Amino acid sequence: MKKLLTLSAIAASFAAPAMAAEEVNVYSYRQPFLVEPMFNEFTKETGIKVNVKFAKKGLAEKLQQEGEYSPADVVLTTDISRLAELTDKDVVQAVDSDVINANVPAQYRDKENEWFALTLRTRNVYSSRDRVGKLGAEFNYADLANPEYKGKICTRSGKHPYNVSLVSSMIAHHGEAETKEWLEGVKAT
Repeated sequence: MKKLLTLSAIAASFAAPAMAAEEVNVYSYRQPFLVEPMFNEFTKETGIKVNVKFAKKGLAEKLQQEGEYSPADVVLTTDISRLAELTDKDVVQAVDSDVINANVPAQYRDKENEWFALTLRTRNVYSSRDRVGKLGAEFNYADLANPEYKGKICTRSGKHPYNVSLVSSMIAHHGEAETKEWLEGVKAT
């Protein structure tokens, strides 16, 4: 099975000499309007054509089906859960790049060098001043479990990849027991 390089930002992948080519094939979970300008600028600067297959879901399964015959060179993902899916399905490969190591801090690189990130997602909490009041700078996700917010929380499904990532982060920082207690509190609100 062909293994792929996975990224959270495609530009850095082209810094690796092994990626030098006339064309590069990218599978992307990103919305076209967000990344096409980057691809166009890259082509303008390097002369390398970027062919993109956009998808909302199912790229890991597609890569498994294509196996060693996959045309994909790079996968551009949207968050850590997508990266984990690709590595769990064993469709990625390690990348040894001095350029990446020099420019991407270690905390944003996989320990096995199978992926790296150049951007972080901000998880904002918005509130209605009329219904909730102004939230201060000290407000955090743990506060969402407070009874004072009962009936005032709107969120995506708990199965949405962004929420799965949030809960995973809570587990990593606070442990399973504390995160379970927090989730039960959020559910009760």
